Parts: sequence; structure tokens; C-alpha cells
Amino acid sequence: MRAKIRKILEECIENGLQYGMMRAHKHTDTPGHDYIIDQMENAIWLEIDERFDFDRDLCDEVVEGFDHLEKRSY
Repeated sequence: MRAKIRKILEECIENGLQYGMMRAHKHTDTPGHDYIIDQMENAIWLEIDERFDFDRDLCDEVVEGFDHLEKRSY
């Protein structure tokens, strides 16, 4: 049996985005853009960490990949 990794990651991302947005607006109705992004990113990682066990090397590669994508989006 194999897990459908893409589907699991999609759920992690969707849940993380929703939870992160709620967290960003927890104490203020007008959070800053960077604060919203940070809260969503943290929430996505929490969702992923709940469902996957990463070897240290793999986790570092994933973080580096997100860092690379973040640099490209600005």
C-alpha cells in the first residue's frame, strides 16, 4: 500500500493556509502582510509535521526548496 503523497500535502497546505489566516487575525483585524505569511507558513509546517516523519537531511532539502521558492516570489 502506498500513500497518495500529493493529496496529503494538498490537505496539509489547505488546512495550514486556513489555520494560519485565522491565527494572523487572532489579535487584530488588520495584521501586516509579512505576519500573515509567517503565520500561514508556520501552520503549513505544523500540518506537514503532524503527518510525516522526516530524516534530518530530507527536511533540510524541503526547507531549502521553500526558501528558494520564497525568494523567487518577491
